[in-house]
Amino acid sequence: MVRFIKICLLQASVLLLVQVAFGQILGSSSNIFTTKTKTVNSTPKKKVTVAKTKPTTSSKQFASKPKTTPAKSVAVKTTTKKSPLPKTSKSFSNNSSRLNSNRQPQNNISIVVGQPTTGDFDEMFEQAIDEGNIARDERNYQAAEKAYLKSQTLKPKDERWIYGLGNIFSDQQRWEEAEKAYRTAINLEPKSPEAHIALSFVLTQPISGANLSERFDEAEVMARKAISLDARNPVAYDQLGVSLEMRGGISDETKEAYLKAIELDSTNALAFAHLGRLYRRNDKQNESSAAYRKAIQLATDVPTMILVAEVFQTQQKFTESEQLLRKALAYDKKNPTALYLLGRALKIRASFEEAENVLKKSLEISPKSFITYSELSSVYSRRGRFDDSEKTLNQALKVSSISEKKQLAQEFAKLGDDFMKNRRATDAVRVFKQALGIDNGNTELLNKLSNAQKTKN
Repeated sequence: MVRFIKICLLQASVLLLVQVAFGQILGSSSNIFTTKTKTVNSTPKKKVTVAKTKPTTSSKQFASKPKTTPAKSVAVKTTTKKSPLPKTSKSFSNNSSRLNSNRQPQNNISIVVGQPTTGDFDEMFEQAIDEGNIARDERNYQAAEKAYLKSQTLKPKDERWIYGLGNIFSDQQRWEEAEKAYRTAINLEPKSPEAHIALSFVLTQPISGANLSERFDEAEVMARKAISLDARNPVAYDQLGVSLEMRGGISDETKEAYLKAIELDSTNALAFAHLGRLYRRNDKQNESSAAYRKAIQLATDVPTMILVAEVFQTQQKFTESEQLLRKALAYDKKNPTALYLLGRALKIRASFEEAENVLKKSLEISPKSFITYSELSSVYSRRGRFDDSEKTLNQALKVSSISEKKQLAQEFAKLGDDFMKNRRATDAVRVFKQALGIDNGNTELLNKLSNAQKTKN
């Protein structure tokens, strides 16, 4: 368990890669890894003109990505209002990705082979993609998912719909569904470096109960495959460094991967942030501080601010993290990842009331985020509001995947311990039974339940 927690902390900094790298390439308002971004100025009703032919330029994001030889960078077709922050000229793909298909998704994202479509079908497809992009920008994930699934029925062999689904799943940290989507993207477009980077990213997310060693090995393979497909892709090298670091590699090979990413893109804040973390792990404090300062200097847009803030959290630098997150939210008030990370930072410094409000806002935007429910439940427990904590864990149960249920059982068990400490044996019995219903046969839980029943009687 201790090893798993350390891995979770280490990998937290990668989370934003899908959310701000692959996850944001769809026209999200917080693009970061995009090149030659083409902004579509929206009317007040965000009405988008639909092209009658399929785009042939490389200036569209993944959800609108043309079927051409993979470019060195994938730009995003945005449909959001102009941001007061400067646009970056990076490329790639993120939020943060890896994905066992243990979760039973409500949607069928399997590939359906059909006849090529033309004419009105092309226009309808482009319309559906645009609708999905706009809904994602507005954080209306249910509508976005519906639009991308509609586009699938129109042109199942066009990979843009599956990137769209992968991105919105990543936005919400629904990693198993995102993994399935990106694996499908690789099947549709096997020579896409971006798809391999996205899958590498999800494979570096910690999943309770999963064989992390095997997942990290595959993450490295995917990153190296992306490099073989595009040797000048800075994000591929950065993800290679992350994969190596997740496997315990904190030597020169990992450092060289990050440095190569920076050589290819000197404005790559993500790589500087990861490099700073690596230097710190190697007790090179001066070099680490310099790299972190550079990352902050380059964090001039919302997703980069969030990314650097998250890396700070993995290094217990919560004050610096909070400053960046508040700045990011001043520009993007509905960013679910920024809200989640801020809520976590506030919980750490015992600002429980504000943490509760911030996490609730995140859940309003992303109601299927298991990790946010888990954090909110922890806040309630810290405040002694155990009944609210239990209600929140029951909400988390409704959206949890099979792998997440293992963690959920542990959280129910902790809540049972809290009830016991507060002489509420009857409530403890109830939540211990709930935990056993999720993790049947767990000896430790059986002992806890037995003790609680004895106390109750």
